[in-house]
This record gives sequence, C-alpha cells and structure tokens, in this order.
Amino acid sequence: MVLAGGAGTRFWPAGRRAKPKQLLAVTEERSMLAVTLDRCAAIAPPERTFVVTNAAQAEATRPHCKDLPEGNVVAEPAMRNTAAAIALGLAHVARRDPEGVIVVLPADHHIQPKDAFAACFKAAARRAAEADVLLTIGIPPTGPATGYGYIQSGAEVARVDGLPVHGVESFKEKPDAATAARFLSQGGYFWNSGIFVWRASVLREAFRAHLPGHYAVLEGIEERLARGEPVPEADYERFERVPVDTGILEKADNVEVIPATFTWDDVGSWLAIDRLFPRDKDGNLVRGDHVGVDTRNCLVVSRGHLVATVGVEDMIIVHTPDATLVCPKDRAEEVRAIVQRLRDEGRDAHL
Repeated sequence: MVLAGGAGTRFWPAGRRAKPKQLLAVTEERSMLAVTLDRCAAIAPPERTFVVTNAAQAEATRPHCKDLPEGNVVAEPAMRNTAAAIALGLAHVARRDPEGVIVVLPADHHIQPKDAFAACFKAAARRAAEADVLLTIGIPPTGPATGYGYIQSGAEVARVDGLPVHGVESFKEKPDAATAARFLSQGGYFWNSGIFVWRASVLREAFRAHLPGHYAVLEGIEERLARGEPVPEADYERFERVPVDTGILEKADNVEVIPATFTWDDVGSWLAIDRLFPRDKDGNLVRGDHVGVDTRNCLVVSRGHLVATVGVEDMIIVHTPDATLVCPKDRAEEVRAIVQRLRDEGRDAHL
C-alpha cells in the first residue's frame, strides 16, 4: 500500500497541489512514485500493489502507475490524514485477503539499495504473518536530527532472517536539539520512518480498539465496496483528521520495530537534494542552466531558463515557468508559509 497523497507544499514552486513531490523527478529521472513502485516490485507483484492518492491528484497519478491494474489506484474523496488513507486501502486489500500482510509506505522517500530494502521487508512480512503485531521500520539515526519523531525500542523479542525485532517502549515527538542528542547517547532510539507492516485482520482490530470512529466509517466503506458503489465524500469526511501514528500506534501495546538495513531519506524539503547529490567545487548543486560569480553553497534548479547569480551564498533558487523561489537554506522549511500565503490570498493558479 503506497501512500501517494500530499498538498504539494514542501517543493513549491516545482511541486503543486495537482503535482506534489511524489510526482516529481526529485531523486532520479523518473518520478518518486515510479521509483517507489519499482522498488516495491521486489516484495509484491503489481496486481497486489495499491496506490492510495486523493481525488484531486488521481488523474495525474495514474500515468506513474502504468504496471498496476486500474482498480489498484484508489482515490480518497477528501484528504483526512494517514489513518483514513490506510483505512481506505485496508478496505480494498481485505476484500481480497482478510489475512493478507500489508506493507504501508510513503511514495516519496529515497531508499537504497533495493536488495537491502527487499530483505528487510520480507523479514518484516514474515514476522507480521506469524504474530498479531503492528510492525514499524525504525531508521538508525545518523545524527541528533530534530525534524523526525523517534521510536524508543525495548528488548529483542524475535529474530527473523537474522534481523532483530524489538518491542516498542514509546514514541517521542520531534525533539529539541538537546533531547535528540540525549536519545543518541542513550542508544535504542530510531527515527520514525512512517513505514509499517501488519496483517489486515490485526490492523482492522486496531482500528476497532483505538479509533472506533474510523472503524465505523471503515465498515461503511466495506459495505459500499461489496455493493460496487463509490464512497461519497460526505461519508469519507466523517473520518477524523489524525495520523495513524498517534491514532493507533502510540496507543497499542503490540507494536514492534525492526531496524532498517537500508539508507533512507524522507526528502522533506529542497535541502534533501543537497544531502543526496554531489556539489561542484564551489559547493553548488545545479540542475539546469546557471552562471554564477562568487556564488557558493547554493542549490539552483531551473529548466529552460538561465539563472545568473552574483555574490550569493547558502541560498535555494528554484525557477519554474510561472514562479521563482529565492530562499536561504536555513529557512527551507518555511516554503510552506509561501504556499499558505498564496492560499490566503486566493492565488489558486500558483497552488
């Protein structure tokens, strides 16, 4: 189950409401969604792979899912956060196999190498098939990052294909720098990747126990799907806006974590490109046509348009046919504020 919704805010102006990050060629020449589906083919064939997007992006999403059956691209009638999206996907999967093991992952993460990814998830799927657990994949931290939630692991409870499985003591919200440093020094903490593995029946029971409102809506969706009817937007909007992490995982007592054996980046902002790709001798990373004088440590993205800079340092410059972003690197997360300002001013053409 690949989650492929999104508001298109973090990579503005290249990303828009109708073309969010997962539909952009950010890390390769293909879209991030296409790359994710290629990676997933190692653990499940196209006929058992679902993409959950939203109605506004469904038409743009389908060309990136050319190997999937048409019915496997599922559109949410409204955007109601990840618990709702996963419930909708669950309804489709459970119709085929009520005990099916489901891997849930976002469409816009950078993961390498593919063989390590496949080995990790085959082990996780085996654990989920044998035990009534909610598994998450924890990313071993490479530094005291403050932009991720953390998972505090407990004792090892199993070992599958040589990989350890740990109980989960608690989930921690995004910490400040001192707290993140303490997590690293103590050990046993992982970044929360937002990637999950569970059996359909176990997840369904988790909705019933921890999100009864979602469970009621899920039952209605299942009944409509059984009758071959679409899900009305009014019904879908009965889902509370809640992420699956806080709605289920932080409440459940059967959560386990497997440390990732692959490298991972959530590609959360333009700065991710700086992390993932080499720079030139002046520390600049350029995609497109650029001439720089006394320009250092900048990210410049442009297609079919020359960008010229003089005396610029530590900046993000992104040019598209109808908008240009100029932003200091240390304020990359504030790009979303531009999108909100445009929304507030009713400038929908640039959203």
